[in-house]
Amino acid sequence: MKQKKWYRLDNAAKIYPAVRTAKWSGNFRISVTLKEPVDVVILQQALDDVRKRIINLNLELKKGFFWYFLEETDRPVLVEPDKKYPCERIGGKHNRDMPYRVRYYQNRIALEIFHALADGTGGMIMLKSLTARYLELKYGITVSPCQDLILCNSEPDPEEMEDAFKRYAKFRTLKSRKELKGYHFKSAALPDDQISIITGIIPFEELHQKSKEYGVTVTELIVSVMIQSFMKCQSESNAIRELPVKVSVPINLRKIYPSKTLRNFALYINPGIEPRYGEFTFREITEEVHHFMRMNNKEKYLNAIMCKNLSDEMNPMVRAVPLGLKNIALLIAFKMYGETLVSSTFSNLGRVTLPPEMTPYVERVQFMLGRFMAGMPSATASSYNGKMFLTWTSGKRAKDVERNFFTSLIKMGIPVKIESNIK
Repeated sequence: MKQKKWYRLDNAAKIYPAVRTAKWSGNFRISVTLKEPVDVVILQQALDDVRKRIINLNLELKKGFFWYFLEETDRPVLVEPDKKYPCERIGGKHNRDMPYRVRYYQNRIALEIFHALADGTGGMIMLKSLTARYLELKYGITVSPCQDLILCNSEPDPEEMEDAFKRYAKFRTLKSRKELKGYHFKSAALPDDQISIITGIIPFEELHQKSKEYGVTVTELIVSVMIQSFMKCQSESNAIRELPVKVSVPINLRKIYPSKTLRNFALYINPGIEPRYGEFTFREITEEVHHFMRMNNKEKYLNAIMCKNLSDEMNPMVRAVPLGLKNIALLIAFKMYGETLVSSTFSNLGRVTLPPEMTPYVERVQFMLGRFMAGMPSATASSYNGKMFLTWTSGKRAKDVERNFFTSLIKMGIPVKIESNIK
């Protein structure tokens, strides 16, 4: 019998299986909406074909004595109808431990991924590759080779499966993780199996022009509006002690290091405002965010964060501890340095480009995060064909944060069309 190949989880992936619960796992979804209904038979064939080329789509999560790991599998993966509430828990009795699923609904193809497998950039490459193969099969087109898309007839690249954190860590110094606890929006929670989704469709160029007025990037402008929205909620809550409002922003390290990995390769920085210093105008918030991002989004600082994360994993004493005890330690670390430190997160996949053969068939590309363990409202964005699709997901019933956010954009003169699964 041929021995199956296996892969260690990358450094960012290790936390997710350890903190996963019976009802929750750290998932995200990337989807394409086509201009015609999805042919399920062809979609299944496209998935089967792409799995022959992309190793990530042929891995299942396994539990070892010391660590979880990913192992190659020849189990079939069947596409499935979409559900009202996306990003339900991945793994367990529903689909064993395949770390992803492919769903369809009317014109939409969605790829949902457990974060132990890949980050948003890796997930986008996989979905674009699946969509390319689907369109080739359905319409008889030939998609041109391009960056960030893998064609079935291309040669595998070993870098696609590398742990890029270990390749690029320099270990000159380690950066402390210590930060003040962040404000969390308080509201009654939705049932565990539900998630609210609110998407704002925004003309990208108008958003871009507004960001230029403030001398910031689009991401910095959105993060600033998010901070302002949370600060308003905290102020109106009459809290005895106001906590810092911080938004966690993932940095795609592929823009710094020349990696082709499809696995996790991102780090987080947390710009924010400390309300105890007094009231901040919106322009002051944008200045704080802008300078924080400029100071911290640098290779040397990010490498120090990377090295701190890796140093814990590589510690000989830690490596010798059985998985059960590691899980307890990782859960404690997650509670200390994870969601507790920030009010929200904003992940922007940026402008999505497709080969010219695909664009006539694709209406939109959308990205959303699954529900956070704490249920906090969080946002994502992707831009395609002149529009930004900015999606808030939340496990909270109240929508004050999202309402403040979109109201602020409209007051700036930026038109927003709202879609939601909330009645």
